[in-house]
Amino acid sequence: MDENTSHPTQQNSDVFLAFQVIPRVRSGNNFEVVDKAIDVVKNANVPFQVGAMETTMKGQLDKLLDIVKEAQQACLDHGAVEVITNIKIHTTTADADDTFCTYHRGVTPSNSVFVDN
Repeated sequence: MDENTSHPTQQNSDVFLAFQVIPRVRSGNNFEVVDKAIDVVKNANVPFQVGAMETTMKGQLDKLLDIVKEAQQACLDHGAVEVITNIKIHTTTADADDTFCTYHRGVTPSNSVFVDN
């Protein structure tokens, strides 16, 4: 616990953030717009993994939230008339000595980007 509060302190400053953008376009293919959001993540210089339903990133929460905002804007800039964004954040504290996050349980080629060497 932080001595100034009754809240547990975060173990490290990195969090996992997964997000999904759902753009609506008047014409064309909304998957092409989603690709523009993924390009924002690819250029952000953070560990990430693109999945079928969401993109997961690891890093400082404020930076990751800024990336999500940029991804939303990229959708709007490329033809979306509106965007729904779903966000999930996984944060740990020093008290979490065994986390339910599978990234730490076994390194596979698909999740190795999130595991510190």
